[in-house]
Amino acid sequence: MPEPQPGLFAQGLSHHMHVEFAVNPAANIDALRDAITNARRVATGLVGPNVTWGFSPTLWSALSPGTLPETVKPLVEVRGKTGLVAPSTQWDIWAWCSGASAESVGATAATIVDALANVADLQLQLPAYTAPDSRDPTGFVDGTENPLPDEAYEVAVFPADSVGAGGSAVLVQKWVHNLTAFEALPLDEQEGVIGRTKQESIELPDGEIPMTSHVKRNTVLDAEGEERHIYRRNTPYNLGDEIGTQFIGATNDPDLMIEMLERMFGATEDGLIDMLATFSTVVNGSMYFVPAMSALTAAFAPLADDDDEPPADPHRLPTDGKLRIGSLRGYGVPTA
Repeated sequence: MPEPQPGLFAQGLSHHMHVEFAVNPAANIDALRDAITNARRVATGLVGPNVTWGFSPTLWSALSPGTLPETVKPLVEVRGKTGLVAPSTQWDIWAWCSGASAESVGATAATIVDALANVADLQLQLPAYTAPDSRDPTGFVDGTENPLPDEAYEVAVFPADSVGAGGSAVLVQKWVHNLTAFEALPLDEQEGVIGRTKQESIELPDGEIPMTSHVKRNTVLDAEGEERHIYRRNTPYNLGDEIGTQFIGATNDPDLMIEMLERMFGATEDGLIDMLATFSTVVNGSMYFVPAMSALTAAFAPLADDDDEPPADPHRLPTDGKLRIGSLRGYGVPTA
């Protein structure tokens, strides 16, 4: 079984930085491959931070033909019957840096931004964190029902006998919270919005939990009545004047992820919405393929040269003085 990227499952790290990019329309596929190869090398160290790489389905298909699971598709906007929207911005590259030090995480992200500057336009640079008790900015524990590591692999990673083995489909969304409105609710109403008690994180009893609670709208059952899971790695952020959560949901069943979005935003037959979405606004969203480690090596070469030369300097131009800029349109790579 190809090994998944370890950063997708690495717990206990307090500091995070997300950088997302749209491919520059002027960059050709060879220049892009070289730049990502270089970015991986300059951003990777023996002591971290972790860097998890994700690519839009269209871009990964161009970089590594035949290795994208057919169920992994670009994110499409979800619009509910009441007009509530989960937008799609569908960017091309996501690098998630996570570690024990804000300084090292920030510096690593900066090297990636510099290394990709000639081929991709930065769309988001978001510092984030995880609280010791996993509480999100609303004060509720985030991920109480998250599967444990053995099951996490089962629900998040494409199996060994499949296309894209060892990889994951990952939905990344930035949610901005209206904490003033949410915290103005009495405690019992806050718990009704989430579907769990705030202090102990215990799911409300069947007779008390609203059908519009976050728990209920995210609960999808299979034909046998068993709950179907994704693997969440959410990271809250606090920019002072803006507080929210970077949602990270990994799955080997992207249709399940879309069904959850449809249930949350009122696009299912019952038209019900997740009340949490009335206090938190999604401002962007992309579906990425996070390939296995061996797939990254195959697409971009090993992290170190055979002769153990130092990683390439992301600021150094090619020796012929050319930036090798062309067009990606012929490769089916998104240009916006």
